[in-house]
Amino acid sequence: MKERIAWIGGNQKRHLYYINKIVENFNVVGGIMQERKGLPMPPSDIKTQDLINWTRHFGMREIAEDAYFGEQEEPDIKIFKVDKDTLNESESAEFIKKLNPEIVLIFGSGMIREPLLSVLPKDTINLHLGLSPRYRGAATLFWPFYFLEPNWVGTTFHYIVQTPDGGDIIHQVRPVLDRNDRIHDVECKAVLESTTEAVTLLKMYPNWKKFEQKPESGKNFLESDFQPQHLRLIYSEFDNDIVRAYLDGEIKPKEPNLKRQF
Repeated sequence: MKERIAWIGGNQKRHLYYINKIVENFNVVGGIMQERKGLPMPPSDIKTQDLINWTRHFGMREIAEDAYFGEQEEPDIKIFKVDKDTLNESESAEFIKKLNPEIVLIFGSGMIREPLLSVLPKDTINLHLGLSPRYRGAATLFWPFYFLEPNWVGTTFHYIVQTPDGGDIIHQVRPVLDRNDRIHDVECKAVLESTTEAVTLLKMYPNWKKFEQKPESGKNFLESDFQPQHLRLIYSEFDNDIVRAYLDGEIKPKEPNLKRQF
């Protein structure tokens, strides 16, 4: 594959793992890297029980990502660094125009808006952490656990449109679940398997089937939807053992119908 690929993504370990694997295999000519904040701070009025769950949840996320992704360096490509406020400014659009990519891969950036949106090629593909359209928006690897649907933790490769996570689907990935998996194990495994399948997808380019998406049938989760009390179900009630409960038939969610190329 000789097509020129550009990247727009975050700077956390999961994002760097993804793009570094792509750089190893393809002609990546440059990218826009968005600075992402670290661990969120708990609300000042949080209750003791919720603070314990908060500390456990976000602390274990760091430990899991260290274990699954290891140390990740910035890719050895041209990089234009931005934050959430400057991602969509004219300088970003000019940077992409100069790269003149045929494909743009997105993973871990904020919502793409004008003027950046207009300069992206038609083959601009987002890796969304969530099975869209059921789980669109923010924290969409968390919400399946809250709704006792660990089998709905997965990712969606889709075309970029103005509607959040609403473009035609190319491919979806769901990690294989193990009885000992905890919430962050499943999240990290989803990124690992999606990265491997991204390489296969790009080798198939441009022979992709498109699956129309009807985003009105799902929910667009906002960052503001998450409250510390949501963690009570996962940790206080299930002690982070929801995968085992699913595999043992104690909870019985319906199964997703994945859209896949292979």
